[in-house]
This record gives sequence, C-alpha cells and structure tokens, in this order.
Amino acid sequence: MLPSTDSGLAPITCDTGVRFSIASLLLIALLIFVIGCSTAKPKSASAPPAKVTVTTVLEQDITDFDDFVGRTEASETVEVRSRVSGYIDSIQFQDGSQVEEGQLLFEIEPDLYQAIHDQSLARIELWEAKKDLAEKKLARSKLLIPNGAISKEEYDESVSAVKEADAAKDTAIADAKKTALDLKYTKIRAEIAGRIDRAFVTPGNMVTGGIGSGTLLTRIVTTDPIFAYIDVDERTVLRYLRRLNQSTPDTTSVETVATTVPETAANVTGVKNTIPCYMQLADEKDFPHAGTLDFVENRVDSATGSIKVRGVFPNTNAMLTGGLFVRIRIPVSREYRGLLIPEQAICTDQNIKFAYVVGSDNIPKRTNLVLGAQRGAMRVVKSGIEANQKVIYRGLQRVRPSKAVEPELVDFIDQSSDTGMSSTNVVPKQATDGGSKTPAANSNPQ
Repeated sequence: MLPSTDSGLAPITCDTGVRFSIASLLLIALLIFVIGCSTAKPKSASAPPAKVTVTTVLEQDITDFDDFVGRTEASETVEVRSRVSGYIDSIQFQDGSQVEEGQLLFEIEPDLYQAIHDQSLARIELWEAKKDLAEKKLARSKLLIPNGAISKEEYDESVSAVKEADAAKDTAIADAKKTALDLKYTKIRAEIAGRIDRAFVTPGNMVTGGIGSGTLLTRIVTTDPIFAYIDVDERTVLRYLRRLNQSTPDTTSVETVATTVPETAANVTGVKNTIPCYMQLADEKDFPHAGTLDFVENRVDSATGSIKVRGVFPNTNAMLTGGLFVRIRIPVSREYRGLLIPEQAICTDQNIKFAYVVGSDNIPKRTNLVLGAQRGAMRVVKSGIEANQKVIYRGLQRVRPSKAVEPELVDFIDQSSDTGMSSTNVVPKQATDGGSKTPAANSNPQ
C-alpha cells in the first residue's frame, strides 16, 4: 500500500527512464522546427530567353497572276484513213517519227485499180474512134442532103451519132479520172507535216475504203505551235477582252493593262500587244513556257458560266504533246513593289492574321497583317510590316508576350523552288523556248 499523506491522497510517481525519453523526443522535435523555420528558401533560377529563328522581310517587284488548269492540244490533227479498199502492201514510215507533207506512208495493192484504170483509158479510145467515124458520116451527109440523095432523117441520125459519141467520150474521160484517183489513193501520203503515230494496221491486212468510213490507219499531229485550252469564268474573260480591246475602258481593274508579250510568244501569232501567258508542266515548278492568248470562244456556256480560252505556245523542241494537263498563268496587274514573308511566319487568331516582329531589344511584338497573294512558300503582305524588319518564322510556340527572345537570323529557303535558293533569288527565269522572261516558281496567283 502506498503511504498516506497529510492530504489523504496517495502521491503520483513515474518511472525515471520513461520521463527522460519523452523529454528527449520533445526536445528533438523543437530543434527540427526551429531549424526548419530559420533556413532561408533558395531563390529560383530565371529561365533563359527562348531561341527563335527570324528572317528579313523581303522587298521585290511583284506581278499578280491568275492561275488555271488546262489541257494541251495539237494545233493540227489529221486522221489518216484509206480511201480505197484493198490489202496493205507496205508501210513506209517509222512509228512516232517526224514526217513531211506528201511523204509516202502506206501502199495498197494497186493491181486491181491499175486494171480498172487501163480499161477506162481503152474506153476513151473506143469512143474517140466512134466519134471520128460519126463525124466522117456527117460530113458526107452534108454533101448529099442538098441533092436529095439522102433523106432528112438519115442526116439527123448522122448529127446525133456525132453528139452521142462526143458525150460518151466525155463520160469515159470522167470515168478515167475517177479510176486514176483510185489508183493514186493506193499510195497513201501525209497530208500535213508533223509527228506520226504508230501504224494501226500491218501489211497483209484488208482495209476498207470510203469517205468518212475508211479504215483508220494512223494519225499525224502538228505540235509546233502547241495549243492549251482553259475554261475561264465570265468576269475574268471580260477583263481579258477589255485588255485586247483597249478602246473599251476596264471598269473592273485600272491596274489591268495590255502587256507586250515576250518575243518568242509574239512570234507564234505575229501580235505584239496582246495578253501573255505562261505554262507549267506536271513535273515543273516554274513556268518556263511563254505564250500568248490568241482565241476566245464566241459564246459562254450557259450551264457552267464559263468560256473557253486558248493559249498558243512555241514548241520547237517538240517536247510538248497534245492531251497534257498543264497550269496556265496569266498576268493581271502592273508590276509593283511588294513585301513578302514566309507563309509559316503567319499566325491566326480566329480570323485575324498576324506575325511577330523582333526589334533591337529582342522583344517580339505582335503586328496584324493584311495579306495578298501567295508566292510559293512566301506570302505578299499589303500592310502591317515594313521592309527590312525581322519576323519570327521558327519557334513561334516558344514566344511569350513581352518576353525577350534569342533570335537567329537565317535567310528563308523556299523549298518549293526547283533551284532551292533563298527567297531573295525569287526572280523571273529564262524561258526554255526562246529566252523570254517568265514568272518564277513561287509566283503563284491569288
């Protein structure tokens, strides 16, 4: 039992070891709290400027163009058909070669037609002999009729015999001409000079003759010059017609004027002041073929509202052929001084186009743009920037408003150009068909 005290309550006691352990823990916790509160927080390191790529705004002479898709067509096409029936005796040309007008192409066995022609010639001689006899009888009748030695009826028969023989001779001559043509048509010759197709029949085959129904033997096309047909909307063709007829004012665009075409294009039609155009093939990035518009269809298609327009192009090297899909470029403005920036430097905020311009303080500033036509990987800017300013075209996702950047100045390279040169080299190239100036690859229209 615990000894009692004066107060009547038993004294509380505890183990010394336990009391010491609790005090130690409290002391350690207090020290940790004090140390944690007294330790200074480290300052966060400032982020380095974002690295971006900038390029200089390009200033150069620009002409606006219309672009269309068209198809080439030979300026002359002849289907070589047989006019007479018979067996093919020989073929006198190489498939795909160039032929001259009048060159022998096919020979049909002539024996039958030669015999028929000889027969018609013999018939002429026969009626010449009959006519000679009839004329002699008529001469004797003229001597006898005054004396009454022959009747009037006999005299009339002599006159009719001469006329009959004369008519029969004329018929025989006409028949001989026809048989001579048939004999001539056994030798089939080229009607025009140009490039010939393959022979659709081989020697030994029977062909059928006839006008419009004769057997098709081959085709010949003239490809110098070459035509390109495009379908143009009504408003555009009206603008072109005003350019062709300068006496009619152009109320649509005061910038649209007649243009002196390149010499190679002018030589095609003999016209100096007309509308030039340029052609691009499927494997080309520039428009090296210079030509001119020489024909506008005389009516608008009421179903589509379009009208067919033709461009004519020199083709001295015979590289172009009919049926090719091509792009046709037509200048529609005067040459003016314009600014260009890379297409990838343009950002979009809903319907607002803008770019970031970097000044001497390396702080990007947003500037809203009014854009013009596209030029390959470049875009014409009508307003919003000035020449020789620097715009960001790489690293745009790292740009923050009012935050400095680390710009790297690089000349923009237009990958759409076949030369791979920078945009500063975007200038007209020499045409392959005569050395005329033509639009560059990245001079695309609006």
